Amino acid sequence: MSLTRRDFIKNSSFVTSAFIIGFYAPTKGEAKGLETTSLEPNAFIKIDQNNTITFIIGQAEMGQGIYSTMAMCIAEELDASWEEIIFEPAPVNPIYSSSGAGIMLTGGSSSIKNHQERVRRVGATVKQMIKVAASKRWKIRVYDIETKNSFVINKRTKEKLAYGDFVEDLKAMKVPNDVKLKEQNEYKLIGKPMRRHPIEVEEKITGKTVFGIDVRVPNMKYAYVIQAKVFGAKIESYDDSKAKNMAGVLKIKQLPNEKIAVIAKTWYQAKQASENISVIYDEGDFAKISTADLKKEFKNRLNREDNPIMREDGDVEGAFKTAFKTIELDFDFPFLAHAMMEPLNCTVHHKKDRAFISLGAQFQTSVRDLCAEILEVEAKNVEYYNNYLGSSFGRRSATNFDFVKDAIYVAKDEEFPIQTLWSREDDIKMGNYRPMTLAKTKISIDEKGNITALKGKIVNQSLTKGTMFEKYMFKNGIDGTQREGLDNHPYNIANHNLQAFCPNLPIPVLWLRSVGHTVSAPIIECSIDKIAFEANIDPLDFRIQNLTNERFINLLKSVAKQSNWYSREKGSGYGVAIAESFGSIVAYVIKVKVEKSDYKVEDVWCAVDCGYAFNPLNIENQVISSINFAIGYTKYSEITIKNGQTEQSNFYDFEVNKISDIPNIKLEIINSGAKIGGIGEPAVPPMFAAIANALFDATGKMHTTYPIKLG
Repeated sequence: MSLTRRDFIKNSSFVTSAFIIGFYAPTKGEAKGLETTSLEPNAFIKIDQNNTITFIIGQAEMGQGIYSTMAMCIAEELDASWEEIIFEPAPVNPIYSSSGAGIMLTGGSSSIKNHQERVRRVGATVKQMIKVAASKRWKIRVYDIETKNSFVINKRTKEKLAYGDFVEDLKAMKVPNDVKLKEQNEYKLIGKPMRRHPIEVEEKITGKTVFGIDVRVPNMKYAYVIQAKVFGAKIESYDDSKAKNMAGVLKIKQLPNEKIAVIAKTWYQAKQASENISVIYDEGDFAKISTADLKKEFKNRLNREDNPIMREDGDVEGAFKTAFKTIELDFDFPFLAHAMMEPLNCTVHHKKDRAFISLGAQFQTSVRDLCAEILEVEAKNVEYYNNYLGSSFGRRSATNFDFVKDAIYVAKDEEFPIQTLWSREDDIKMGNYRPMTLAKTKISIDEKGNITALKGKIVNQSLTKGTMFEKYMFKNGIDGTQREGLDNHPYNIANHNLQAFCPNLPIPVLWLRSVGHTVSAPIIECSIDKIAFEANIDPLDFRIQNLTNERFINLLKSVAKQSNWYSREKGSGYGVAIAESFGSIVAYVIKVKVEKSDYKVEDVWCAVDCGYAFNPLNIENQVISSINFAIGYTKYSEITIKNGQTEQSNFYDFEVNKISDIPNIKLEIINSGAKIGGIGEPAVPPMFAAIANALFDATGKMHTTYPIKLG
């Protein structure tokens, strides 16, 4: 399908003298029933007459390297100078929606696997058009033209023209729909280890990069929002008589979501004034609840046999009766905060029938629509700018849109733009945590070491019930994120009984980097290690014996070779784990050193298969990031509840990994040719399990309560 320049301009919000190409590449599922009258561009390249090439991208950059790798995809097929490509965040528009989602979003490690082909096709399309335009100008065959570093070259005469010289020619051309993409053996950029894009690096080093917290617009004011510390509490009354007369305070108002906003000339003034407001809450029954109470409730549910069935096949109880060996394990995972670098923020300006909103978010369409709904303006009249995200780990894709709602409510009907900023303490104490989880497994083997049955139960809050994802991911009482890595584990097991339950609590919960896999990987992989020990079989060999997928087996062989597994160093603990998530498989062997009641991950050997490595260096960076991320969350981090509120408030009591925790890391990337997977998250889950398994090897005790403490 193709789109003329005139049709594009008619449907585009971009007004420029440059040539802009739009391209839409529907998936097979989307293509059915697609009407040509609704066809609009989905990815853009803008070429100015000064030969500046701008890539307008719909995915958010939060440190995962998507801008750099996407620019590689464009530059590869366009034969453009990668270092000189400029990128801009796209405005909210259905034409930028993620495949199958219907909205603009960045999540599930899906950016490259879902968008690389359409982005490459845009680049190839523009290149083809430029070559045709050049052939007409020079009156030669297209075959006699080559493209390189954003220039068109006449093979006969060696004459060279910049892409920008053809802007006017391209405007009159029809966009082709039959371009051919490069084969892998033709790649000059894709598949090569490329550092972060130099423009992105330069802007970050010099401080030019604009994160949400950096947004500054004329006449902007600031707001701090007072929130109840007990989850589910309601405001009964408040006294702001002292605060409203303090320096810089412009307005104090109660928001519809049980919060009180202080608007001032500076954020510090707003924060200081908030400390002089006395609020009386109806804290409700949850004010009596602590972590111990929640665990008791979860355990009661875990011990029942009438929980919703996640997976049931074969005869589990019959297999247990005839088993050679059987083991049981209980797992305890805490609430976890995301604790990303940049505190939550959002800037909003309500301009009667129009609005402006700027922040770093992962659900751009939903944020724009929420702003329109609350401010009662048409969505098309909401100007949205998506900034760089100072990391997220899922927090900036909150399905309750808590910090976004705060900012919109604060700015509603106010004459000036307002930036609402949460403090670090607010973010740690106010929820949207990886949910607390209790689980238990029972697993058996026969005399040959073949796994014969797996029974498992998991209890945690639903991440999707009551959200826009409920109709897709919450069915028959089971949350789709509870299934991840559990009912689709890779091992050959004939008999299953897997159950799940979702309790209702007032504590907001949210996906943490790798979602349900953060608990399913240790549940499965620690159970595998324990039963391998009972079978007296090497845990790596045991895995290979009970797997048939060659991708898994090849990764295990890789980490075995890298770590010299079969000649392991005495006096240290070694652990192995493997898990698939978001289409990619990651295997680890790690070495830990235990000293008294402390331990350190000293070495990590990793093998990763994401189908094809578009940028091996970015994959390496993401794996290193995931390893260190998981070490902190395994060794230190937890959120606990006392009298209905979170006990932790900042990095001194919600600990994360330290520089001293960083291990030596070696990595092998295997290009299996399988369907392309993600990389921002898949290296996290097996690390949780590998640490526990290494400590099992070192201490003889399987630690299944997180964070893992030896004392």
